[in-house]
Amino acid sequence: MAVTSKSRPAHLRRELHIWEAIGLSVAGASPALAMAFSGPGVAALVGRAAALSFLFAAVTCIFIGYAFMLLARKYNSAGSVYGFVGASLGPRSGFFASWAMMLMYFVFTPGSAAASGYFVADLFNDLGWWRGASFIWFAIPITVIIWLTSAGLARHSTRTLLSIEGVTVLLILVLMIVILVKVGGGHGLNGGKLTLSIFAPPAGVNVHAVILGAVFGFLAFTGFEAAGALGEETVNPGREIPRAIGVSILAVAIFYVACIAVQSLGFGANKAGSAEFAASSGPLFQLSSAYLNGAVRDVILVGAACSAFGAAVSEAMAGSRLLYALSRDGTPSSPLARISAPSGAPRRAVELIIAVNVILLLAFQFAGVSGFTIWQYLGTLGTLAILVGYALVCIGASRAVLNGHLQVAKWRALVPALAALMVAYTLYNQLVPAPAMPYRLFPYITLAWLLIGAGVVIFAPRLATRMGDGLTRALGLPVLGGDRTPAGLAEGPPAAG
Repeated sequence: MAVTSKSRPAHLRRELHIWEAIGLSVAGASPALAMAFSGPGVAALVGRAAALSFLFAAVTCIFIGYAFMLLARKYNSAGSVYGFVGASLGPRSGFFASWAMMLMYFVFTPGSAAASGYFVADLFNDLGWWRGASFIWFAIPITVIIWLTSAGLARHSTRTLLSIEGVTVLLILVLMIVILVKVGGGHGLNGGKLTLSIFAPPAGVNVHAVILGAVFGFLAFTGFEAAGALGEETVNPGREIPRAIGVSILAVAIFYVACIAVQSLGFGANKAGSAEFAASSGPLFQLSSAYLNGAVRDVILVGAACSAFGAAVSEAMAGSRLLYALSRDGTPSSPLARISAPSGAPRRAVELIIAVNVILLLAFQFAGVSGFTIWQYLGTLGTLAILVGYALVCIGASRAVLNGHLQVAKWRALVPALAALMVAYTLYNQLVPAPAMPYRLFPYITLAWLLIGAGVVIFAPRLATRMGDGLTRALGLPVLGGDRTPAGLAEGPPAAG
């Protein structure tokens, strides 16, 4: 696969439509993977009220999605968060936000690959094909397929991702209906019955626990903004990208809250059911075996493996676009700023993400960590990083609305402002009091990563200038003043003409 060697990097191909953008966002959120893993951690914190924590995360992410939609109407960049924050708060803030997001892409890709390998190993073990097989024997070949897919044609990749998620979600919906019918008929596990108490915390569970549980909800939602990375590859991006983000976040939010609620009812909305839910290493698989049969469990297991694979592809694609945009604006001579001639994808950027993916997978394998635990560890770490990026997007959207740059009613600044406060409150609850080991280490790892990014911002002013120039060109903004700041950043209304 040849890579262009021109002095100026080639442009990404503008050939995608709304369904490809939706496919990338839905795959990024990976509904089947999220629902296969996220529930037990929340149930351990809030018992039967796991759906309440997910409802808080859903409302917050819908508000965050609105901030992305506001900015995507005007600013379209392969860097997504980099372009949105850079245009609304300045190139330094844009770099810092993208730096936070890159940590998420670097750890979510191997986390998803490990989860996919874990599911396949579990399937092989269940069928008796390979007893006790380690996830790594499947995660590495899956990583090769992730590389080939994410470095290929975006149109084919995104359509495939949407198809995979659609079939798997349909299977889960069938399981949810069966659970509701059987629980309603008095045949639920642990004597469970249909009840709305799943949206009310049991005695002894406070608001702090509910918000802390929402972190697992954010882990499930992260990736819904992936469509923003296709801003330079989508036809009419000012219309299609906001629609894709809006459709994706609403559909995923409804599905997540409903699915977690049904899982709580399936195990039983009582103390015994909550304890079994919290102890489950795969609630969807356990429920499918209990309410249907082992064959259905295996089918959903295959779907979850495909969903995890789709998540890894989405993250590699979105992360490579971010790396490409940063390199194109900051260091245009870098190999990361090049486009593959056959596929039109930033192949070198994809390969860097895949290389980090392999290194982390092998490191965890040598440390004796299971695929399930890798997803929990890396997912939590990536969620902390992405919440920082989300907060900056929300602040940038509020500022752009108030400055008049987005040309919408100023009251709309309230929604992203509320989202920023909700994200800040969630981060606070994650840090105070400190979580148990090893999760206590993850905030410090995130902080160290952010400090490195802040150091680059402070001690590399020329890089910020080049990035400001690059953003100005990429977003088509006029330059104002001697600091070469895009007009979208200037105080007051944008310059005429």
